[in-house]
Amino acid sequence: MPSPLASLLDREQERIAAAWASALSGLRPSGFVYRPLEELRRLGRAYLAELVRYLDTDDPAGLRDFVRREAAVRLSMGFGATEVVQGFVVFRELVQDLCGQLVQADADRVALVTQLLQATDFTIVEFVAHYQHLAEQREAAHRREMEELQRALVDQAVQDETTDLFTVRFFEEHLAMEVKRAARYRRAFSLLVLDVDAFEARHGRYGPHVAQATLQAVATVLRDLTREVDVKARTDETEFSVALPEAGRDAAMAVAERLRTRVAALPPPGRPLAAETVEE
Repeated sequence: MPSPLASLLDREQERIAAAWASALSGLRPSGFVYRPLEELRRLGRAYLAELVRYLDTDDPAGLRDFVRREAAVRLSMGFGATEVVQGFVVFRELVQDLCGQLVQADADRVALVTQLLQATDFTIVEFVAHYQHLAEQREAAHRREMEELQRALVDQAVQDETTDLFTVRFFEEHLAMEVKRAARYRRAFSLLVLDVDAFEARHGRYGPHVAQATLQAVATVLRDLTREVDVKARTDETEFSVALPEAGRDAAMAVAERLRTRVAALPPPGRPLAAETVEE
């Protein structure tokens, strides 16, 4: 015989799905606010169908599969576990209100709410556990990718002799991998490309030693003002590049401005060469 709560959820599914979609779209801050309402309604109907089946049969297999699929989808879209759990909590509150409106007898209402709490708590526990498992898998995959890059350090020269930053060859390989990773997991990623102004004039006026010291000073600024995870390289004679994983446009622009300001404040070079030395 169908569970009273399952019958109630099944009968009122469109009303619940619409109310849940509206509530999810109003959560802030949350990735749900950027999803179309019809997509959220489909999510609500899918969850309700599995919840009704679970309540009718007491078999958690279908609900567990739904929760695991949802965890994989939300992780790939960049959702945090907390905001998805918040959505399930909102669902629980909506259905509790519905029980209060449609069920008159106190004992029946308490029984239904208790059943609802158990079902949603099962959902939340399953979601958090599987989400964490998937996040750890993704992190392990990223670590493996980085270890492969580290092994490449042994097989080829990857450091620029003048600046001790990475070479263009290593940087291009790393950049290709980071771009693929950002696209796969829909994560933010930025690339900065910087060039030293009037470098040739400085080289001619002050000589190769000062020119080399200028490049080294710029490299030091890059190391000082960027994160350890940001990969920094000398990609041309006077060009530097920085890969910024997990950094959006605004963060990258802020880093670029800090670098520009610090490089502009570097002390001036030494004395110019004698005229005859310059001509040589």
